[in-house]
Amino acid sequence: MIVKKVLCTEGLTGFYMDDKEAIKEGAKPDGFIYRGEPKTPGFKTVRQSGQAVSVMFVLENGDIAYGDCAVAQYAASGGREVPNTAQALIKIINKEVIPYFEGKNIKEFKKTAEEFDRKLFDGVRLPAPIRYGVTQAILETVAKEQHITMTEVIANEYGIELELKPVRINAQSGDERYTNVDKMILKEVGMMPHGLINNVEDKLGKDGKKFLDWVKWVKNRIQDIGDPNYKPVMRYDVYGCMGKAFNNDLDKVVEYLIEVEKACQPYEVFVEMPIDLKSNEEQLKGMKYLRKKLDEAGSKLKLIIDEYANTYEEIVQWVDAKGADMVQVKTIDLGGINNIVEAVLYCKKNGVLAYQGGTCNETDKSALVCVNLAVATQPFAMAGKPGMGVDEGVMIVNNEQQRLLAILKAKKEGLI
Repeated sequence: MIVKKVLCTEGLTGFYMDDKEAIKEGAKPDGFIYRGEPKTPGFKTVRQSGQAVSVMFVLENGDIAYGDCAVAQYAASGGREVPNTAQALIKIINKEVIPYFEGKNIKEFKKTAEEFDRKLFDGVRLPAPIRYGVTQAILETVAKEQHITMTEVIANEYGIELELKPVRINAQSGDERYTNVDKMILKEVGMMPHGLINNVEDKLGKDGKKFLDWVKWVKNRIQDIGDPNYKPVMRYDVYGCMGKAFNNDLDKVVEYLIEVEKACQPYEVFVEMPIDLKSNEEQLKGMKYLRKKLDEAGSKLKLIIDEYANTYEEIVQWVDAKGADMVQVKTIDLGGINNIVEAVLYCKKNGVLAYQGGTCNETDKSALVCVNLAVATQPFAMAGKPGMGVDEGVMIVNNEQQRLLAILKAKKEGLI
């Protein structure tokens, strides 16, 4: 399918970009903003509006395929790229992407996406948000030409036998840690509640008591208002705050994690980024130490790595080192979506759980494409995104998944 024209336009994401270091260091909330000076290069304010760029391929048959470029909520954290504005991304797209694709005949996804994702323009790869959005458009182009779903394109090109079963959806609470938990319970999301525990004093407590009390409340709330058969997997993201609260005394962190596990019983529990040791090497050593000590204590609590496993190459390193029980495959940080597929498959092949995550700061389009990837590759869970309101992100992801499963089942049964 020949790309006749490439168009792009500015857009909005489902959330905001936040300076995580400033928040961890005590930037004070004021309404929906934070007061204080930014700590991270590229931020003009602690919280700033999320921006996206839609890249549209006008195809020779009149169809239009598109993808959305966006930046993670916590840009520039843990080795991620600095925040990019929509205008800055559009300048690069106009210079490099449009001449690269106009007139190009796209016949397959994998080869086309890999070539673009790895190509050097003026000696460097394009920013990850651009590679992310453009490869979404490539995948949709191939699906439109072949008149099949994007899920089927992935399955066909990567040799995957489709399993027609839903992937559990993870919901994020944001700062509405009580109201949003109720929403999750009513919608019976498979993995929850996230927590957004990104500040020690306000959210974890210097002795960890604030967080522990909330964890107990979540468990009791599930049992109080949830269906008796509803058994979600618990996932808490603490952004290194446990380590910060205990001065990175890893033995104390282990003791605290065991308390959290007890508070969550009888539910399976995952904790993401209990520590943040500021370098990949130290983070890997620290996470492996936590796992060793948890094993020695007989703990079944599982650890998730997010930052420091940003790229496909870094994910491979963490998987090979068995540095965590689960890797968050941070969709938006991997550049080309071909890397998401490869990362999930690599995790599964090597006995490490994969959470196909991303960020609340994505768009409806990137979320829909990611659902197609997840239905094909079957990670342990996928993010309900974008946004922090629960309802919108869970709806977008759930409904696309249900549509796909209905279509694929009908095809398998010869009904269509």
